[in-house]
Amino acid sequence: MIDIHSHFLPAIDDGSDSVRTSLSMLRESRRQNVDLIAATPHFYADEDDPESFLARRNEAYARLQAAMASVQDSFPRILLGAEIMYFPGMSVADELYELRLGSAPLLLIEPPMIPWTDSMLDEIELTGQNLHCIPMIAHVDRYMYMLRDNSLIERLGQRRLLTQVNASFFIRPMSRAIALELLRDDRIHFIGSDCHNMGERAPNMGTAAEIIAENGEADKLETLDRRIRFFLEKTGSI
Repeated sequence: MIDIHSHFLPAIDDGSDSVRTSLSMLRESRRQNVDLIAATPHFYADEDDPESFLARRNEAYARLQAAMASVQDSFPRILLGAEIMYFPGMSVADELYELRLGSAPLLLIEPPMIPWTDSMLDEIELTGQNLHCIPMIAHVDRYMYMLRDNSLIERLGQRRLLTQVNASFFIRPMSRAIALELLRDDRIHFIGSDCHNMGERAPNMGTAAEIIAENGEADKLETLDRRIRFFLEKTGSI
């Protein structure tokens, strides 16, 4: 199983606070049958530039790799990327290409928590066109809930934008029905834990997978996983 969105790299954003926590998160992810996990630390253009961000990300990854090599445990494979906060003008920021998911032409983009305007979606779509990447919109379910707008996935479907939802979308009883419906209709492209720690935002892909299977949609989840894995293999990311 693939976890496409997580924050387990140590001390780089509001996710894992230490190498020790990072190892615990990776162990728990592997226990839940996650064999590939994307590290997507937050990137804020008003606070950082891609070059310094990548240096910090790679240093955190190197520390984690050293710790992983020193213990006899099974961990998921790691794919490096970023969660890019939307900003006006991002479509002409060519350096964002370096923040794609591994070698795959995928950019994980986090819109602001405000009503989505056509101009904002135009900017995200243009970013993909200019950088020859496909934008993947982070945790769309969160915006559906917070903005009380279930039409957001439909708006993404009208553009060349992919939908990522969090595992909690399937876990929460209040959102489970719509999550399963969207999965059945092939309107969800990626699922991620968006895990940040071992507390309230711990790895939870296994729990979501169990719920999906209990509701008769295990085949859908497997098909989704195969598609993602094939795409990542084809682009040399794994």
